[in-house]
Amino acid sequence: MESLVLKAIERYSLIDKSHNVTVALSGGADSVSLLNVLVSLKDKLNINVSAAHLNHMIRGEEAIRDEEFARICCEKLGVPFFCERIDVPKYAKEHRLSLEAAAREVRYSFLRRVNTGVVATAHTASDSLETVIFNLARGSSLKGLCGIPAKRDIFIRPLILCTRAEVEKYCAEKGLKYVTDSTNLSDDYTRNRIRHNFIPVLKEINPAVEKAVSRTVEGLLEDERFLSSLADKFLSENVNDGLLDVSLLPDPAVAKRVIKKFTETAVGGITLDNRHILEIYGICKDGGRVSLPGNMSAAVKNGLLSIEKNGIHSGSKHTYRVETDCRINDLFTNGEKINNLLLKNSLDCDNIIGKSVIRTRMPGDSIRLAGKGCTKSLKKLFNELKIPQDERDTLPVMADDKGVVWIYGVGVAARCAVTKKTERVMIINASDVQNITD
Repeated sequence: MESLVLKAIERYSLIDKSHNVTVALSGGADSVSLLNVLVSLKDKLNINVSAAHLNHMIRGEEAIRDEEFARICCEKLGVPFFCERIDVPKYAKEHRLSLEAAAREVRYSFLRRVNTGVVATAHTASDSLETVIFNLARGSSLKGLCGIPAKRDIFIRPLILCTRAEVEKYCAEKGLKYVTDSTNLSDDYTRNRIRHNFIPVLKEINPAVEKAVSRTVEGLLEDERFLSSLADKFLSENVNDGLLDVSLLPDPAVAKRVIKKFTETAVGGITLDNRHILEIYGICKDGGRVSLPGNMSAAVKNGLLSIEKNGIHSGSKHTYRVETDCRINDLFTNGEKINNLLLKNSLDCDNIIGKSVIRTRMPGDSIRLAGKGCTKSLKKLFNELKIPQDERDTLPVMADDKGVVWIYGVGVAARCAVTKKTERVMIINASDVQNITD
């Protein structure tokens, strides 16, 4: 199994330049085997391995048993261990979420907090197969049929080429103990029903069904990446002032991706299903309006698609004045008071790559803010900062040839942050002018 893990790490560049890997350790066979494999490979990969366990406080004494097991497991391996207890049922009730959705939200938030490099989760090829079947049953798009990605943001899946059977065989060969979550035995959850009832039928047809579907997924991923790149190119050339020109949309396969990316970026925090995308696509030619989740609407007028909060006129725009001033860096020597606000609006000129431009956000934009430990998409960042929906597409950002380096009211990219060693500094003076109506 170690060879499959190494193959996945190399094929998908999972570790890349990161030297710190935190394993999401539930105590089950998958995560225990992942932790042991990475510990055995840490010298070869030149990595530091730690583990993190979240007690969801759902299964009472069994959850406490799993927590203690994970702790002892890490002590035996000499691995740093991070652990928290969060009342997920209470969280689900307070936030009006299903227990499953609340557990996922809390778990990934915890993993982000303890992360110091990348987080390795123990998803396998078997998990990916179950995801493909689940999404297929829901009528998913091509992206949904690509299974679980090997890498997304800070999360990596080194076991993605391994089946659950190979994991269990590895545990048996190495004499590794693990715990079993009793909820995995129940058919109350959709994924469990797929695992217990549907997968065995597929294995009767092809015992190596996980590997076969993994090969199919690889081909689908290539198609998805190509079509997505065409959509990104169209968006970069046809979005102005928060409006998408849909008068000359490309082929439907690309056009629907364009609409999905544009709309989800504008709405923020909401994933649209195919029904919404098809409805928006249907009004692009002759105009019209489509209701969206989150009290939002999509409207097409004169060949331009806009995303509006219900009750707000589409002509309403938030405007800003932005000016820049480049000078020798004397901020630390001339007695001028240095404060967080000034540093949030100052850039190291020599670290700006190529040409810089002031614009609004675009699909795919991301930034690693100074003083923060990870790169985030502007979509996720704006959600976390609770920036109002109607301001997100007019908020000024500065970008160079490598990406976003400054966001109004938020801060600067770590790579362009000003220090005492900075020789030339760019001061950005920005102000909110007013709300105007066309």
